[in-house]
Amino acid sequence: MNQKTAGLWCGFCAALLLLGSLCAGSAVTTSQTTAASTPAVQIILSGPINDMQLDALVRRFDAARKLGAKAIILQIDTYGGAVTSGLEISHFLKSQTDLHTIAYVPQKAISAGAMIALACNELVMGPSATLGDAAPIALSPGGGMQTLGAAERAKAESPVLEDFRDSALRNGYEPLLAEAMVSVGVEVHWIENKQGLKRFVDGTTYQQLTAQGDWQPVPNVRNPIDGPESLLTVHSNLALQLGLAKQIVNSADQLAQQRNYNLLRTLEPSLGDRAIDWLGGDVVRLVLTIIFFMSLYTALHVPGHGAPEAFAAASLMILLGVPLLTGYAQWWEILAILIGLALLAFEVFVFPGHFVPGIVGLLLALGGFLMTFVPKEPDGMPGIFPAFGSTWSAMQRGLLVIAGAMAASLFLWFWLNRYLPKLPYFNRLIIQEPAGGLAQSGGSSTVESWPKIGASGEALTDLRPGGTAAFIDPATGDRRTIDVVSDSGFVPANSRLVVMELRGGYAVVRTV
Repeated sequence: MNQKTAGLWCGFCAALLLLGSLCAGSAVTTSQTTAASTPAVQIILSGPINDMQLDALVRRFDAARKLGAKAIILQIDTYGGAVTSGLEISHFLKSQTDLHTIAYVPQKAISAGAMIALACNELVMGPSATLGDAAPIALSPGGGMQTLGAAERAKAESPVLEDFRDSALRNGYEPLLAEAMVSVGVEVHWIENKQGLKRFVDGTTYQQLTAQGDWQPVPNVRNPIDGPESLLTVHSNLALQLGLAKQIVNSADQLAQQRNYNLLRTLEPSLGDRAIDWLGGDVVRLVLTIIFFMSLYTALHVPGHGAPEAFAAASLMILLGVPLLTGYAQWWEILAILIGLALLAFEVFVFPGHFVPGIVGLLLALGGFLMTFVPKEPDGMPGIFPAFGSTWSAMQRGLLVIAGAMAASLFLWFWLNRYLPKLPYFNRLIIQEPAGGLAQSGGSSTVESWPKIGASGEALTDLRPGGTAAFIDPATGDRRTIDVVSDSGFVPANSRLVVMELRGGYAVVRTV
C-alpha cells in the first residue's frame, strides 16, 4: 500500500515537472516572439496643422523614444493648415533617422497633410482615403480662385514644391506625381510599351511617344492621371497603383499586426490640445470677441466696478493666447492690439473729443485682431499681398468674425441701454429714483434741495462713476461733502463738477 502510494506521488510529481517544462517552453517561445517583433508607437495627428501641432509632435516623438520605439505609425487626418507649420513638420520627420516612420491616412491628407504624409518613410492608406491637392492658390474676395502671375506663383510654390520633390526622391515616389499635387499646369500621363515597361510623362512627351505607336496609356487607369487645369488628388486604390501608397489597411492595429509590430502605446491629442482647438474655432472666437467688445465698452463708460474689466481681460487673453500658441499671432500683431487699446483709453480718459487717437487706436486694434486669424507664410512672403489661398481664406474668415462681433455688440449696446435697469447686478450701475428724499429736478418737495442744479463743486475722489464731491453751502458758507455719480463715466479726483440732476440721496454731476 505504501509502495503504491509512493508510486502515485512519483507519477504526480513527474506530471507536474512535465507540465512545468511545457509552460516554460511556451513562455520562452512567447518571449522570443515578442523580442523578435519591432516596438512601435502610434501617434495621432488630426485637425488643422499649426505650430501647436508641431510642438506636440516633437514631444510625442521624444516620448516614443523613451518607450523604446523603433517605428512610428503617424495617423494623419487633416485638411491642412498653415504652410509654414507643414514645412517644419516635414523637415522634422525627415530628420528622424533613428525611427522608421509610416504615414497612415485613414480618411484624408490634404494640402499640408499630403506634405507631411509624403515626408514619412512609407505611406499606407485606408480603403477610402484621399491624398493630394497641395497647391498654393489665391482666392478672390468672392471666394473663387484667382490667377496668380508667373512670378507670384513661382514664389508661392517654390518652398512647397521643393519639399514635395525632396520627399519623392527620398522615399521612391515619382517626382512628377509630387509636382502635380502642388502645381496647376503639370500634366501627368501613365504609359507603357509593348514590353510592359511603364513610365510617367508630361503632356508633351505623351504626345510624342503615343504618336509613334510604341507607347500607349496604361489600361484601367484614368488618362491623364492629372490634367493641366487640375491638382492631383488620388484615392486609395489609385495611390496604390501609382506607387504612392505601399498598402491599404483598415486600421493602424491591422498595419501593426501585418508588420509584426509590438504596438506599445497610442499617443493622441490631450484634453488641453482639444480645448485649444475648440477655443480657436470661429464660432467660439466670435462669442469671445462679442464679450470683449461689450466688456470694454462697459469698462470705459462705467469704470471701477471690476467685473467688466475682468471679463475684458479674460476674453482678451484667450483671443490672443490661443493664436499665439498655434502660431497664427505674431508679436507685432499683439503689440498693435495693445497700442490700439491704449490709444482708445487715452481718447476716453485723457484727451476726449479729439477723435484722432481713438480712430488710430481702433484701426490698430481691429487690424491686429484680423491678423491673428491669418497664418504666417514662409520667409520672404507674402510681400504686399498674401500668396497662399489659405491666407486669403483665413483673412476672409477673420473679417466675417470681427464684423459679426461688431454688429452683435452694437445690437447688444442698444438693447442694454434700454433694459439695463431691469437686469440683476447691472441695475446697481443705474441710480434709481426713490419714493421720497431730496427734491428731484422738475418736481417739488417739502425738503429744500441742495445743492442746487447748476451748482459748481470739486471731486474729492475718483468717480467710478460714483464717489464724493465738495460743494459750498450758500446759507452757511461751509464746504460740505456729498455722494455724487458721474453721468459720463470715469472722472479723476480734483476735477471741477457741475450738478446736473438730483436723484434720491445722490447728485448727478458732470465735469466742467
